[in-house]
Amino acid sequence: MLALKRVLGRAWHVVPRNSRRRVILLYHAVGSGEWATPRDDFARQMEWIASVARPLSLVQALGTEVEQSLEFAITFDDAYASVFEEALPVLKSLGLTAAVFANTALVGENDRVPADPSIGHYPGEAFMLWRELDRLLDCGWVLGSHGANHLRHWLEPEAVVREELLQSKKNLERLTPGPCNYFAYTWGRSTPRLKALVNEAGYPWALGVRHGPVRRVSDPLDMPRINIDRSCSLDDFKAIVSGDWDYLRGVQALRSGAA
Repeated sequence: MLALKRVLGRAWHVVPRNSRRRVILLYHAVGSGEWATPRDDFARQMEWIASVARPLSLVQALGTEVEQSLEFAITFDDAYASVFEEALPVLKSLGLTAAVFANTALVGENDRVPADPSIGHYPGEAFMLWRELDRLLDCGWVLGSHGANHLRHWLEPEAVVREELLQSKKNLERLTPGPCNYFAYTWGRSTPRLKALVNEAGYPWALGVRHGPVRRVSDPLDMPRINIDRSCSLDDFKAIVSGDWDYLRGVQALRSGAA
């Protein structure tokens, strides 16, 4: 599959594209975990993109005009401890920040909650502590909600979803200097009903996993993000960021229509 993506990416390279491009990148874990992006690979990716593109916070990346030829923001879903332990030092050394979307019911006070792969967590990971999230805020990071628990929110009853959205927002706002304005869909999946509930709960912005750049016409309740898989080589990463793999958005649309 990876080999096919590379072939299609080389073919897509000739397709004309906008001269200004903004991408929001999605990671989950960094380090030695089974599904995590190896730290050295992550560092090489960040070193390259910081050298060729304008870094943005998530706040800057949403709702503003693209100003330069390539701009990027970095996000992490689930709030695994490896993000604090492995990704933060890399980003800090390069003067970069990121946004992290937390499942607030899994954030620990003094002891880490282990990940449970049976409900969609990354194997071998554990979750951050509240004081670590607070430290990320001190480092200029943005905090957002991923729900209280890692549920398939698009399948849950409305009462459950409302509680998930409101409770996680309330918990995060104990730390954030203002309202928690950002939500990320679990598995990147949304529906019209779920988007309406997210909006009703007071999140003006929500992020999915639709491959491609941020555009003026992007839905604020389903903003595109590009997932960076641990199997990506540095050349793959460069091609993805530059737009050679944007054909994947069409593939996602076809799969969504068939589901």
